Amino acid sequence: MTLLPPTVLRAALPGAASEEEAVALAPSSGLELGYLTIQAGLAVGSAIDAAAAELGVVGSDLRALYGLAVHGTLPAGALAQVLALQQSTVTLISDRLESGGLLLRERDPADRRRVLLRPTPAGEALLAQAAARVRVELQELFAPLSPAAAASLAALLGEVVEPWLLQRLPGRTAA
Repeated sequence: MTLLPPTVLRAALPGAASEEEAVALAPSSGLELGYLTIQAGLAVGSAIDAAAAELGVVGSDLRALYGLAVHGTLPAGALAQVLALQQSTVTLISDRLESGGLLLRERDPADRRRVLLRPTPAGEALLAQAAARVRVELQELFAPLSPAAAASLAALLGEVVEPWLLQRLPGRTAA
């Protein structure tokens, strides 16, 4: 089953002799996989946004707190890289989280020009509440997968995402 329209497939795969050949080649082109990955990300993002709304924050706030929970204390620029956002957007998110008592900004002792971000205990508690809500949605989303298939999907996505993240977090190494 292909989700890309035939015109997109033909344009993306000009060497295909027919529409059938274009459809057959689509998964290896990266377009189909990219589209499905985007749609899965949107489904996960929707669950995050719903949890955020229930908790009185916005989804980008939870994404920032989660990024810090996963990667530890980070400079704002590195968090922007992890979240694929402009640094000015991370500054706005940080302002909002700090004013809500959910985030601390601290000078980097190694470089006083840099500001490090880390969640407060209240931010960690909010993230734990959100994670419980999101987990329910994700269990439903991934219910069609067997536990083995879900583990395989996580491993495969990790192989793609980890190098991407390591490029954005200088000084970090693979786990």
